[in-house]
Amino acid sequence: MKYIILLTALLFAACSSTQFTIYKTSEDEPAWSVSVEKRVLGKFVCSINDSVVVEDSYLSFGSYFEKDGHYGGKNIKMIGSRTSHSNWDQEGNSHTSYTYYIRILIDEEEVGYFVF
Repeated sequence: MKYIILLTALLFAACSSTQFTIYKTSEDEPAWSVSVEKRVLGKFVCSINDSVVVEDSYLSFGSYFEKDGHYGGKNIKMIGSRTSHSNWDQEGNSHTSYTYYIRILIDEEEVGYFVF
């Protein structure tokens, strides 16, 4: 039983990844660390300075989402799109994989473009 729990935890950890960028608000203020984490089942979380600002996921048959949030008096927008790639193995079985594209906008200015 403990091996099943360990393997499940390993699977969830392997399916998540994080990318980040730095956003400079002004000369007088410290820069923001903007990160996007891809979690299992196509869920994406945008955090700024370790505070979750926006999170959303793709619908089962959807390929686009747009979600708004606020941080530090600014409007934050996360826009996600995905493309599917299908191929067939030697036995004729179809396999589908996805590439995810996430854009982060702060007050309508694109500050990050991430590919997962």
